[in-house]
Amino acid sequence: MRVYIEVYGCALNRSDAAYVRELLANQGMEIVERPSEAEVVILFTCIVRRDTELRMIKRLRELCEVCRRGSKKLVIAGCMASALPDRALNACPEASLVTPRALSDVVRALGCEKIVDRNVRVFDRIPTYFEGVKATIAVADGCLDNCSFCIIKRARPNLVSAPIDRVVEAVRNAIARGVVEIELTAQDLAVYGYDRYGRFMLIELLNRILEIEGDYRIRLGQMNPKYIVEYLDELIDILKDPRVYKHLHIPVQSGNNRILALMERGYEVELFKDIVTELRSKIENVHIATDIIVGFPTENEFEFLDSVKLLMELDLDRVHIARYSPRPMTKAASMKQVREPIKKMRSSYIEAVYELIGLSKNLEFVNSIVQGYVVEYEASRNSYVVRAPDYRSIVVKVGEDPKKLLGKKAVVRIYEASFYDLRGKVLRIQ
Repeated sequence: MRVYIEVYGCALNRSDAAYVRELLANQGMEIVERPSEAEVVILFTCIVRRDTELRMIKRLRELCEVCRRGSKKLVIAGCMASALPDRALNACPEASLVTPRALSDVVRALGCEKIVDRNVRVFDRIPTYFEGVKATIAVADGCLDNCSFCIIKRARPNLVSAPIDRVVEAVRNAIARGVVEIELTAQDLAVYGYDRYGRFMLIELLNRILEIEGDYRIRLGQMNPKYIVEYLDELIDILKDPRVYKHLHIPVQSGNNRILALMERGYEVELFKDIVTELRSKIENVHIATDIIVGFPTENEFEFLDSVKLLMELDLDRVHIARYSPRPMTKAASMKQVREPIKKMRSSYIEAVYELIGLSKNLEFVNSIVQGYVVEYEASRNSYVVRAPDYRSIVVKVGEDPKKLLGKKAVVRIYEASFYDLRGKVLRIQ
């Protein structure tokens, strides 16, 4: 049987798709590159925002028509299959659904069953998504929180962590394959292990991983600030290891405490400030990314400006800005909404502020010399990306076959900066 797999959304979706590819290949199935070549089409969906959901529905209808014309089977996977199954089947009534917690049963969906949903996630193997010399390893699924704006809780309802031994084995296998950059991903990496071991186990996991010999880099996924404080000192020690990027993604979501309470985030903005201050006082050039939601229900102008002030006060390195999008079956969807034109105006304003801050931060690196791994090739720009120790991307023009350079260390002089990345010239390859 020939199978085509198409993936949208987060790193968890990509690693889930990698798991399914491996599972099907072990069943003797062939993974093909185009829907036209396949007998079965599997679509991993994302519904984190309304506009994303609409794109998913449009793509579902397109693939559904392709499958009808060619007598192919369509399987809908990802978060839509679990959180919004009615909308998925409305777009393609003859499709089968496989929820994120039933990936091990995907073979059953290729038979006659309409919906496969055991609501059980078994880490019988660790999903690993390989992209050249990079690997994304999912170490947990679900989280411990109930944020009022998040629909993903319906798709991945509770925390399920992979055993430490299996994660370490997956990392060791990736390094043996020549991978030099490994991202440990989860919905909330900070709570890894709490369900399985009764306490937060991220530090123990990282210590076990760092026992593996080799010259590689670990990138940590997003972490809720209210849990980081439980082991901040130990985390700081981990970040000082040269094999761990000096980078943390800590979503704050708002700079106003009333809005944070409505979001049900479980912390106040002062906690986030304290964490950032502590990290910067103990780790030189630590790179801190965060998320901001603009136009959350009932947010007024002054509360929005609190988020702007937070970015300016803390001089944050990277900010992911999103306009609030009502999601069905969430508490926030029933609250008084901010009008779209206002959300659009606010997001444009805070994005402009962030771009100025990001440019200012990156300009500090101009004329410096940085060593990092060559981790990506961008064919559209005929360039490759060198990753700095703090996870900043340095774009360098290709002077030879890029495939020969991937995975090697490069010493780079930075000569230019944008708010998003750095530009450099390779001095030597090691």
